[in-house]
Order: sequence, then C-alpha cells, then structure tokens
Amino acid sequence: MKRSFFLMNTQSAGQHRFFGLIFGLFFALIVPQSLIFGQSASGSRTIVGRITETPSGAAVPFAAVAVKGNPIGTQADENGQFRLTLPLRADSLLVSAMGYQTSTLAVPTALFDQPLQIALKPVAALLNEVVIRAGDNPAHRILREIHAHRPQNDFGQLNGYEYEAYSRLSISIRDMAERFRRRKPVQSMLRTLEKKQGGQAPSSLPVFLSETVSKFYARRHPQRQKEHILKTNINSLGITDDSFITLFTGAGFNTVNFYQNTVSLLKKEFLSPLADGGRTAYTYFLADTAQVGLHTCYVVDFDPKNERDLVLKGKMWIDTASYALVQIEAKTDPTANINFIKQIDIDQTYETASGTAWLPEVTRFTVQVDEVIPNTFGATVDYLTTVRQPLVSQPKPVSFFNNPIEMAENRAESTPDYWQTQRQDIPYAEEHQQKRALLDTLRSLPLIRFASQAGQFVLNGGYLPLTKGLEVGSAFSLWAYNPIEGHRLRLGLQTNNDFSRTWQLAAYGAYGTRDHRWKMGGEINYIPTRHPLTLISLKSSYDLEQLGFRTEDLADNPFLRTTSRFGRYRHAFYQDETVLSVQRDLGTDFIQTVGIRYRHIDPLFPFAFRRPDADSQQPVVNSAFGGTEAFLEFRYAPGRLPSRRITKRRIQRRPTETAPTIGLRYTYGEASYEGGSFGEYHKWQLQLDHTLRWGLFGRTQYSVRAGFTPSTLPYPLLQVHVGNQTPFYNRNAYNLMNYTEFVSDRYASVSLEHKFEGLLTNRIPLIRRLGWRNFVTGKILWGSLRASNRHLMATHDAAGQPLTPVFSLSREPYLEVGYGVENMFKLVRVEAIHRLTYRQHPNVTPFAVKVSFQLGL
Repeated sequence: MKRSFFLMNTQSAGQHRFFGLIFGLFFALIVPQSLIFGQSASGSRTIVGRITETPSGAAVPFAAVAVKGNPIGTQADENGQFRLTLPLRADSLLVSAMGYQTSTLAVPTALFDQPLQIALKPVAALLNEVVIRAGDNPAHRILREIHAHRPQNDFGQLNGYEYEAYSRLSISIRDMAERFRRRKPVQSMLRTLEKKQGGQAPSSLPVFLSETVSKFYARRHPQRQKEHILKTNINSLGITDDSFITLFTGAGFNTVNFYQNTVSLLKKEFLSPLADGGRTAYTYFLADTAQVGLHTCYVVDFDPKNERDLVLKGKMWIDTASYALVQIEAKTDPTANINFIKQIDIDQTYETASGTAWLPEVTRFTVQVDEVIPNTFGATVDYLTTVRQPLVSQPKPVSFFNNPIEMAENRAESTPDYWQTQRQDIPYAEEHQQKRALLDTLRSLPLIRFASQAGQFVLNGGYLPLTKGLEVGSAFSLWAYNPIEGHRLRLGLQTNNDFSRTWQLAAYGAYGTRDHRWKMGGEINYIPTRHPLTLISLKSSYDLEQLGFRTEDLADNPFLRTTSRFGRYRHAFYQDETVLSVQRDLGTDFIQTVGIRYRHIDPLFPFAFRRPDADSQQPVVNSAFGGTEAFLEFRYAPGRLPSRRITKRRIQRRPTETAPTIGLRYTYGEASYEGGSFGEYHKWQLQLDHTLRWGLFGRTQYSVRAGFTPSTLPYPLLQVHVGNQTPFYNRNAYNLMNYTEFVSDRYASVSLEHKFEGLLTNRIPLIRRLGWRNFVTGKILWGSLRASNRHLMATHDAAGQPLTPVFSLSREPYLEVGYGVENMFKLVRVEAIHRLTYRQHPNVTPFAVKVSFQLGL
C-alpha cells in the first residue's frame, strides 16, 4: 500500500473535523472500552460535557478527553458531547483534538450533574519542519534526531531515579482444542465453571494471578538496581510459597528499554526499532502526526524486512519538540522463529518526570503461547506495570544496592480495601477480579489438583511429598545399569521449606547388584542469614565415579546426570568424600566460598605410579590414595537471580546483564598413599564466562579456563581434561577427546559457540518454515606437564604389562571445531564435529555427529 508523507500547516475548520475524527478513532483503538465506559461503581464519579471551538462556538467532534497522568479517557461524539466516569484520584482533565491547542482543566469538586463547557482554540500546527529530499525517507530524518537526542531522553542514561510501581501478572489457559475439550475430566471442569458464571462458557482459565506494589531504585555509575517489594497478592494453582515467585513479579524484573539496541524478551534478543542499526532490519514510514496527551507526535510505522528474524513490527509516537519516545506499540510476527509463541505484544507509554526526564509510565507485555503438546491448549501471559510518583534525583549510595531485592516481612498482609484502592486508575481491574474469582473455583477441582501435583513433581526434579516437609525420590534416578554396578537401585530423601527455611537436609542410598556395594550420601545445609546470604554446608558421600567425568560437575544438567550412570564406566573408581564449606555473599556481585575437603580414591582401572623419590623406578600398582585440602574461591557474578534451591551452584542472571562471570579458586592440600606421601600441593584455577549479544546477528557465548599446579602429584589429582566418548553432545567437554586422554598441570582453554538465531536459515525458503537455526562451535586447549609429574606416571604394571597411555599436550594445542543445526522438531540439536590435532593418537575419532536435546524458545 502506498503511503503519503505530508506537512501540517494551518487548516480549515473542515480539516480540523477530519483530523479530529482520525484522532478519535486512534484514541478509541488504544484506550480499552472498559476504561471508556467507567470502572467499578466503588469510589467513582461521572461527569458530562460539550467541547466547542472558540470563537465560533461550533462543536469539536471526536475530541479526546483523558485523565491527566492515567490511561483513563473517552472521546466526544460528532456533536462534541462526552461522558466520563472518574476515579477518586482524578484531579485534572486533558482535552485535545487535532488542529487545536490542548486544554488542561481541573476536575470540579461539585456540580457533577451540570455539563462542563470546554472551549478549544484552533492553532496552526507547530511541528518541526520535515524536509523531504529526493530519495530520502522522512522517517529516517526523525530516526537520526532520536539517536542524537538519546542521551537526554533515555532513562537508562539518568544518574539516578526512583518510583513506586503497581505490577500485575496473569497466566491463563486459552484456545483449548476440541479433542481436549471432549475429555470427560475437562468437560466436568468446564460445566462447573459455566455454573459459576451463570451459564456462560469461560473463554479462558486463569492459573496464576499476582499483584505487587514496590519501590524501585536505579543508578547509573556504577549500574545498580534495587526493588523493595512492599505488598504482594498471589493467587495460583500449585504455588503455596510466595518467597521465590515474588522475585519475578515486580517492576524491576520486567524493565523494557527500547532505547537500547536490543530488547530482551523471554531470553531472546530482539533488535529494537530505535537501534543504531535498525535500518538494516526495519522499513520505516512517517505515517501521520497525532496528539498524545500534551505532546504533539510524529507517528512512525516500522515493519520488519524479514518477519522470521528476531524483530518487531508496529508504530511509535515521537515527540516533535524533544524527539523522545512517547508511546510505542510493538509485536512479533506470527511467523517469527520462536518456539511455542504465537505472538508477543508490548504497549508502552512514557511521560516526563521532574520536568525533563522521560520514564515509562505504563508497560503492558502480553505473550500468546501456542500448544506445547498438540491438540491440548495454548496460554496467555499478561503483565502490566504502572509507574507512580517518579522522581529523578541524586543516586542512592552504592551500599544501598547491596541487596538488590528486598521483601517486606508483612508483604502478604493486606486487606481487600488496600488492593481495591491500588487498582483504581488501573486498566482491566474488573476483569482481573473476575479472573481471581474463577481461579478460586478452579483450585478446588480434582483435575486441577492432579495437574498441579504433576507439575510440581517435574519442577521438583522427580521428588514426591512423603510427609509434611519431607520428599522422596528422585523418580528419574531410581534405576540405572552399567557393567560395574549391574542394576543400580537408588532412593533419596530431602526436606523442603515446610520442614525449615533455615535447615535443608538430604540423603540417598544406592545398591549395585553386580558389585554388591552400598553407596550412600548425605548433605546438611544451614542458612544463618539471607541478607547477605550465608550458607554453611556439610556433604559426605561414598559412590562410584569416573575419572574426568564426575557427577558433581553434572549437577545442573539433569539429562547428563541421569544418563551418566548408564553405559561403560571407563576409568572408574570408588570415592569416599567429605566437604565442609561456608559460602557468603560479598555485596551484590561477589560470592566467597571457603572450605576443607577430604577424599579417598580406590581405582578400579589398571593404574600405577612411581614413588615420588627420584631414585625409585618401581611402580606402585593399584594403590588407593587420597588427601585433605583447603580451598578458597571468589566468584564475580553481577545480575544474579535467586535460585529456588539455594544450594544450586549454577548461576542464573537477568537476561539484560552484559558483564561476564569470573571465578578464581586456590587450593592447598596434602596427598598420600599407603606407605608414603606426595607432600603438599597448590592449585590455582581461573574461569570466565561471557555472552555477547549481536541483536539480529545472534549471540556468542565463550568461556576461558586456566589452571596451574606447581606440585608433584599422581595424574588423577591433576587436571584430567574432560572427554566425551558418548553419542551425546556435552557442552562442558571436549567432544572428540577420549576419556583421560590428556592430563595437564598447567593449561589454558577457550571454547566458543555462536548461535545465528535463524539469521541464515530464515532466508532459505525450504528450511525457514521448519524453524531450524544454525550455529558454529570451536574449542582450543593449550597445556603442558612438568617433568616431575611425568616421572610419576608408570607405563607398565608390576607384571610388565603396558598400561593405557595418558598423554600431555605439547606446543601444539588440542583443537576441535563444529557446526550444526538446532531446534529440529523444537527439541533436537545435531552437530558435526572435526578433531583437527593429535589425530595420530590410538583409537581417535577424527569426525563425529553428536546429538543433544534442549527444550526452549
């Protein structure tokens, strides 16, 4: 469709009425009817009036009437007459129409039965000149001005600001398939709900509702955020403890800033229409001018050049005086390469605070979820936040942000009147109340109780409630089979918050039908303080392990943790281990851990070492060894998110966080064997993980590892680099390296993975419909082994039989590269991997195709 670009000049009364009609239609589209026709009767007032122009006295048709500072409003009819229901808090009205000066007037405190007479003055449009040159899109000139004025308009550039926020989150089941509706339990549930609603069939089934009132603080140098949760009102199916879920329902967790080059939504990086390089992905059109409150705005449409990319489509309203973003409506295309998502809609309005700064006033974020399982149902996630009492001021001191999220002890204590007051001036408040009543009915239905319990079972790692505060499981690890243990049978117990929020206990027992050995483990965690978090842990276990493939390293990968107990157990050993550690947060970004560790290793594979004294050449065969060590670790992890299980080692961070995570660990210990000692030893280890976001061009994840052990030890106590001889891809391993193939006492490595997020596959006609996404990977490892450590490695056992060789790296690094496709069937990842160095080693696999499974958006 051809679009026209025009300049606004002084217009006739007929033109005024025409643009008034256009503006009225626009206003009717963005203001919900539930707001136009009023709120609940409680605490509301209704005014009527007529809008005319001066000096002629002619009616101004379709003028907009709005409550200042709120999204509540209506529009006049063709005769200039209007009717508006006001909340108690309303004190001023804004009356505007295209071609007229906007009028602000106080709401009368009495005489509501008498019509208001409002006169508007026609004016020439006072827009900045839009110069159209041959071949130049006028929308591009506006974009250049937006970029030039970004330092003044981007609230992310403010030194400090704060505000109070009301946030609301609802999750509802929608679009139930006919086959799903015909199921007897579902039919019974729907009939019950129909009776509840007076015979009207429900269009959606709410499963989660929350309201949050909080204070939000931010500063720029250094960048910090803090949210103080004042009150919460959570109603849901299956969630009984709000202490964790509350952290993700406030205003701070859902901040959206379109001035950034990328907008993070559901852990996906969408290119912002205001990005510096936006013209590479978007087509822009200057569509119109419009009045939004007191602001005269350019209306700029933006459309993606490729709908399947991580881009948005919609329109934005730009203030003609300051070139600030006043309002934006953006959504994803239904064909976008995002799993299980039909559409994402974002509506956001901005208003000035403290005179000049622009802050988001109302943000609404809606996600329409498609069927995860065919022929079942979809869902809608609807998030709304409104900003109150914004204040741009001097930033709070850095120490104020030490605890980024605080929750008031009495956050769950409030009266219905309190929430009724908070909901005033909030869009769709009555609809929210209806959902809450429907949710109360749903919670009592047997089908919902069963579904809730099943969901809790999966989220809880396969553990089932045994008694109050005690769980049994995990069902996922009850049975396994491997050649050493035979059939492995395992059962565990763990406590939850119903038992104690200060003490966490866990224990398990396992038995192998072939080795006839009992394995067992126990864990005690004590949390003396949560602000800052302090965790004291005692763990003890006796179990079967693999050299270079410890189950401790797989604790946060449930798939590999389960499958690792199956198949061949190369270089297996029994390990008796006890660890006592204390972990404490040092501010918002640092974690310190100190501890002591004892372990005893009993190898089951052919193993021998020479005695550490230089004169001995006689190997010590199949000898158990062990030692005691103390360790100190520092981790830098800005933007951390709290974990539901405090003992979880893997760190999750806010999607918008750009800084790397860094870990440094020092270990001092003493190792010995039967009849001798290896003496004292020292270890240094460094770890860095970082993600670089390139917007439309995908994201790059890279990791750097380095270590140094200036001591003489048997090779199982050095760095045994993690190999992978399974058909499954392991991100933390060298996937074409054999188990225990390489050992180092000093090493450095870099691993890199770049995901194109459909950048290439979205442009291939036969593939883009499948939603596949391509990626490339690379891993390089440098290392060496000191002569004294090489001397300890025996090549033959006492009978003269050769042992499996263990290699060290030379000047040439180990290198492997890969490429592949992920998101096949929205689940499968296939990678082709090439090993480029040390291909002459025995039993090497120079090329392989490996599979992994990942469920995500």
